[in-house]
Amino acid sequence: MCEQCGSGKVKVFLDMEAGTMQLCLNCYNERMSEELEVNLEQMVDSFSLKDYEGTTRTFFVEIHLYPTGICLEAVENIEFGYKFAVHGELNSNQQDLLKKLMDKTRKGIGEKQVETKVFPNGLSYYTLMNDQFTGLIECDEASDGVPLSLIEIVHSFFCLEFPLVITHQTN
Repeated sequence: MCEQCGSGKVKVFLDMEAGTMQLCLNCYNERMSEELEVNLEQMVDSFSLKDYEGTTRTFFVEIHLYPTGICLEAVENIEFGYKFAVHGELNSNQQDLLKKLMDKTRKGIGEKQVETKVFPNGLSYYTLMNDQFTGLIECDEASDGVPLSLIEIVHSFFCLEFPLVITHQTN
């Protein structure tokens, strides 16, 4: 539970000299906004886009204010869904960052990268289209590190992006 507003969505744990503090993302951003003297603009909470199959996918927008800049993240509203992020400077135009995030999300879900095929014996398997994909293989920590899904964006703790391209080479 957030120690500032009472929300049940704790996302940030601050370790300070006086002890630890658990905050929701909104309260954390509010504190960082005051500390960094950055005004966070009001943004949409979510948006929906159609993927390469025409399926509507809904993304929640999360704002992360760090001393290194502003990170906007689009997180699909399903477990192990798509995630996309963009990062800008503290003085970035936040509406431009949101547009960049939405464009990146649209592009990412607009391209199929994995397809299902069938062996001659009838068993199905997954294969990479065009012998490559860009993304992240996530795992469920409760399942001994077994991979779960392909996510279309790779980013680190502070939303710095590192492209991952796995290419299958045929001889």
